[in-house]
Amino acid sequence: MSALAIAPAIRDATASGGAVVALESAVITHGLPKPAALDAVRRQWAACEKAGAMPAVVAVFDGRLRVGLSLEECATLAERDDAVKVSPWNLGAALASPRFGGTTVATTVLAAALAGLRVVSTGGIGGVHPGDGQDVSADLSELSRRPVCVVCAGPKSTLDAAGTLERLETLGVPVVGWRSSVLAGFLATSAGLRLPARAETVDGLAQLLAHHWDLGGAGVVVSQPLTGDLAIPSSELAAAETATARGPERTPAELRQLQARLGERVIDANLALLERNAALAGSLAVALGRVMKPVAARRG
Repeated sequence: MSALAIAPAIRDATASGGAVVALESAVITHGLPKPAALDAVRRQWAACEKAGAMPAVVAVFDGRLRVGLSLEECATLAERDDAVKVSPWNLGAALASPRFGGTTVATTVLAAALAGLRVVSTGGIGGVHPGDGQDVSADLSELSRRPVCVVCAGPKSTLDAAGTLERLETLGVPVVGWRSSVLAGFLATSAGLRLPARAETVDGLAQLLAHHWDLGGAGVVVSQPLTGDLAIPSSELAAAETATARGPERTPAELRQLQARLGERVIDANLALLERNAALAGSLAVALGRVMKPVAARRG
């Protein structure tokens, strides 16, 4: 039995050229309190479907890397106190024990590529942590390997945004601003860093991705800023305490600190950006279906 399990509906959709968006599940197990996490899944699910795409939640579930959990299975995952945060480095171990886990962006990108999916939606990507630059998320290296686009609200607010952007450039991963020329700041509107490329329409963005992949490129990050009425000022986010945790527990610990200090505003902003990113990802997946075939035909 293969360690990778793709839901029949997802397999059928990809085989027929349908639009599918992969959704990470670390937000269910480690990102938000349980009620908010399940609300986030439902809102992302509905946003994808409204855009004409099928949502495919990725997770380690009952000893397999699953692509396409049901909402009921997402609720089961949220109730598992033993669920681990799954990155590529511990994926094999997690499949053996505890057999349940929420996938990071890196593992979701890996699973999406194996399942033939091109678009992943998430809240914020991992990146370079402040300090000596040695604590770096596997999200970045996995993006450099897989031809998958991640729609997000920029690097998590506790990260070194400039260092993350520089590392992505070194890895050959383009960062494209969605109707913006500056990097999104996750919970804030902007990280204050200029981007070399922007897209105004989903067809234009899909065309950019198609050219990138046609020439052998791997991952792409699409940065969608959170709107001003929902965003938290950068000055408030910067006031967070320094986390003592390192490695895979560092980002969840830092986000818990923010939630403890800023309360429901952090959860509301998270829910809003997850829903907005899923909507854009769904529209992009549909647009890629229109664009990729003509590009492939011209190449042939």
